[in-house]
Amino acid sequence: MNTEKAYYLAKVPFFADLTPREIEEIAVDFQWETYPKGELILEQGQKPASFYVLCEGLVEVQNKNGERSPASVKTVGSGSVFGELSVLMGKPFQETLLCMEKCRVLSITAADFARILLERPLIYLSIIGQLSETLDEANQLLSETKYREVLRSAIKLTQYQDKFYGIWGSVKTTKEVERKYEEIQHHPGHLLIKGERGTGRQMIAWYLHKNLFGEIAPFVLVDGLRFDHQWGSLKTDKIEINNSEESSSSQLPYAKLFEIAAGGTLFIQEIDRISPATQIELARTIKAQPYPCFVIGSIQIEPRVREEGLLPELHKCFTHLHYITPLRERKRDIPILVQGILEKLAQKNHRKTPVVTAEATQLLLSHHYRQGNVTELIQVLERSFFLASQDTIGLEQIFFGPTSEKVGQKVNLLRWSFIEQILKNGNFLRVIRQIAAVLFLFLIGGLIFASHLPGMLKAFALVWGLWWPVITLISPSLGRIWCAVCPFSTIMDFVQNKFHPHRPVPDFIVKYDYLIVTVLFLAIFWIEIVTQMHTNPLFTGLLLLVMQLAAIVVSVLYPRHAWCRHFCPLGGFIGTASIGSLLEVRSDPAVCLNKCTTFECYVGKGEVKGCPMSQHLPYLDNNLDCKLCFNCVQNCPHGSVQVNLRVPAREVWNLTRVNQGYAVFMGVLLGILFPINYFEPLQPSGLLSQLHISFSIAYFSFAVLGGALGWWFARPFKTKAASLRTKLVFALTPLVIAGHIIYQLNFVPGLQSLVLGAGYQGPGGFQSFCISASTAAKGSALGIGILLASVTIIFVLLRHKRRKSNN
Repeated sequence: MNTEKAYYLAKVPFFADLTPREIEEIAVDFQWETYPKGELILEQGQKPASFYVLCEGLVEVQNKNGERSPASVKTVGSGSVFGELSVLMGKPFQETLLCMEKCRVLSITAADFARILLERPLIYLSIIGQLSETLDEANQLLSETKYREVLRSAIKLTQYQDKFYGIWGSVKTTKEVERKYEEIQHHPGHLLIKGERGTGRQMIAWYLHKNLFGEIAPFVLVDGLRFDHQWGSLKTDKIEINNSEESSSSQLPYAKLFEIAAGGTLFIQEIDRISPATQIELARTIKAQPYPCFVIGSIQIEPRVREEGLLPELHKCFTHLHYITPLRERKRDIPILVQGILEKLAQKNHRKTPVVTAEATQLLLSHHYRQGNVTELIQVLERSFFLASQDTIGLEQIFFGPTSEKVGQKVNLLRWSFIEQILKNGNFLRVIRQIAAVLFLFLIGGLIFASHLPGMLKAFALVWGLWWPVITLISPSLGRIWCAVCPFSTIMDFVQNKFHPHRPVPDFIVKYDYLIVTVLFLAIFWIEIVTQMHTNPLFTGLLLLVMQLAAIVVSVLYPRHAWCRHFCPLGGFIGTASIGSLLEVRSDPAVCLNKCTTFECYVGKGEVKGCPMSQHLPYLDNNLDCKLCFNCVQNCPHGSVQVNLRVPAREVWNLTRVNQGYAVFMGVLLGILFPINYFEPLQPSGLLSQLHISFSIAYFSFAVLGGALGWWFARPFKTKAASLRTKLVFALTPLVIAGHIIYQLNFVPGLQSLVLGAGYQGPGGFQSFCISASTAAKGSALGIGILLASVTIIFVLLRHKRRKSNN
């Protein structure tokens, strides 16, 4: 990979004087970035934090004067560079860069670019030589004083003021920080900060620097983990200094680094990760203090690792020590941090401070923040602030934990341009949805008012004999593909466009939606059987009408497709069946979290609405609540969305963020299989109508028993991520779906009258046997269900064992 980087960097005029080996060395600090056609790399007026090299593609350079639309200046190709002058001078970019086609660029942060200039001044002089059209700026950059200022401004903690909210938490925590500042102010000396990842070591360093020296003073950030690689070339760049404690003429390594930080702060992250030899040399230089600066060392404490790599010689250089308590041990700080951060965000974005619901607050308090402590809390709040369209942050806007992982080999269907074009355009799916909605309305009207017509009788037969069995069959294969064209949601969209509801879904509905879906599914399924609805067009039409009216009421009350996610019994069944399907919609979390700041997959863009199921794509790792609407494909400006074909059932043994309450729904689906399949043969004889009470008792008893067993075995919500028990319950999905397929096969027209036969000529004459197609289909469904469930359970156990051994 570095060889490819070096190939493109060698074409850059700034690096012409470097040897191939030197180019290989600087290539390590450059990162690949990909921009699709039509996306902006840099915008006029933006202050770039990186230097860019265009490697592949064409970029149009545009300039905007006043209120006029941008005018094309020129088109550039491979080998062009952007942002070098803006990074050096700290000025906004003067032009807009628009990708004319898919582009690949190499980027390097301002801090790393400044370090390279420090290590290799020839590059700095080469840049000045290229500035023939801007002689004033070149002359300014030529001065030695300006050279130091350039390095200081570029290498300091970039835009850290924007990341620091100035809130420590409770009064106790705030006083601890203030006491440390007063201690250093009255007793000058260097500081060593210890704390877990994300506890705020950098925030405290910046706070102390700002109060001791002011924001203008240099704040130089150095990464100890890469210290030897990045600053090793300065080891031989020594100065001579007279010191009473040293010999009369001592040579100090890394002195130029202290020169850049003179009059300010040198902040060394992960100082204990520097090699022992370099630590000793660094201790000598700190002790000699060739240039006056405040040195802050930072050590990241790992919860399970007690060893510390800081040598005693370097440790003695720090007069002051400050330990930051992990956020999970000071949870009283969380409500204060939440309120303060949201107030700052609201002030910055000219919005009203959102209110955090009680359930959301409880969720924030219950989390352990082991991934990033305060930094993790800030990221969660920033994301929820921009995801919340109303002035309320509820459970649906809070996303915790790790992002979805790429598991196994997958085939991204968007690699084929015609599929990508169809899904990104959206017109094809829109037309299908509209046709389905019109046909659906005609169907309801016909079943209620004109069920005696031959055409409606055929349509009625298709509803029970084809539509429902087909949904049961395709959901385990293609996921919630039916939901993509469901007329319920199309009609809901039409209504919402008129009423524009903004009332957030109550937290109790979000929290207990699995129970709502379970109860509604049980009730509707029981009504269908008891009323023998598959033989009654009127009752069928009324059921569809009532469900549509209920969906409309919910859509008027709450935004997005709240009916589909929290109420729809059919959606609950299809979503559960889809968990192990072949088709999935996922994203590249690295692109989403590092590049995206607009969250358009969630909030929408233009006329295309955001995710109707309130899903934030980098955290989507299961199909339960993804209805394959493909809005995210249309909205994502970074090409992060993928529509993948995958190995079936693999998702089950990798479940993390699934709604664990659906273990109850799974238990209910499994429990009712016995009564519905036992009593179904009694329907033709009319006995079922005489056994309504017996069937109802058996039906609800087995449902309650199955749900209780599902809850007891899975023990949902004991952990944030799906536990082994939860995964084992969902591993039964193929068996549950097989049982319902067996039931639905009873209503497929003509299947009961088909007979399958086979024969062969044996020694005793011609032998033959026959079996009904219905029996063969049911036997096949049961066999496949048992086989897939067994395989899934085995893989769940094996993966759990592997993870346990790795830990």
